[in-house]
Amino acid sequence: MSQEYKNYIKFGTSSWAYEGWKNIVYFKEYPENRFKKDCLAEYAADGRFSTVGMDLFFYQPPTESLLEHYANQLPPHFKTCSKVWEEITVYRYPKKHYHHEMSEKRNPNFLNEKIFINTVLKPYQNVFMDHTGPFIFEFSYIKKTDLTVAEFANKLDEFFTKLPPDFQYSVEIRNKNFLVPEYFQVLKKHNVAHVFNQWSYMPPVGKQLEYDSMTADFMVARMLTPTGMAYKESVKRFNPFDKIIEQQPAAREDLMKLIEQAIKEKKYAYLLINNRLEGSAPLTIEELEKMADDRF
Repeated sequence: MSQEYKNYIKFGTSSWAYEGWKNIVYFKEYPENRFKKDCLAEYAADGRFSTVGMDLFFYQPPTESLLEHYANQLPPHFKTCSKVWEEITVYRYPKKHYHHEMSEKRNPNFLNEKIFINTVLKPYQNVFMDHTGPFIFEFSYIKKTDLTVAEFANKLDEFFTKLPPDFQYSVEIRNKNFLVPEYFQVLKKHNVAHVFNQWSYMPPVGKQLEYDSMTADFMVARMLTPTGMAYKESVKRFNPFDKIIEQQPAAREDLMKLIEQAIKEKKYAYLLINNRLEGSAPLTIEELEKMADDRF
């Protein structure tokens, strides 16, 4: 890949603190209980990576102290892709919610812009601006009896209207029935990226590219699991994530199509690879970069 193209294409992993990556990404010795806290610096120094997914903030809101700790490990202008706290994106709490009394109840904080701005955005504004790339709003599957696509699109429209426009936002859905013009039009209206996601029960990224799905002046893709393979099955199959178990040629080709489109439109593309796609995200990225070098 020429240097010009590398300015647009940013490869990274969905998260970074995996013991199985020792002697692949991590070669330093870390004091006991410090590996997960301190290994981001070594990850960011690896030439294969120019972004990283911060999945941990899906499960808990960020704190300034933790963001500052990570900021101190990153080189200047190294942009991250942060998931947004699930309290804002879950429409109905799951059946086995950790607060049992909330199980299967509707979430009163669904797309609450005040909680996002005050609880999620402010810590980034205060201590992490140099490293803030796209925010990823991941929506788990929403039952048709809960929200129609028109209702979902309207809620997104209302929500993004109220957010500060000087950040990059992206939306990842798990409803293939939401891949319709109403959804894409709302994202385009607010310069919000559709997250091209390779996930068990979503259409492949190549199929998502056939829609009017380039909705922002940047791109985000998350290559998560092989088509048709459940998340738990993929964890069992690929753990401890230290080698490629099964290549996914179709998924790789779809990413090449996305890269080609990003280059053509001169848009930054944040491409996040999960261990559960092939077995080891760093090794998959290494091979993807070689493919891109040969083609572009």
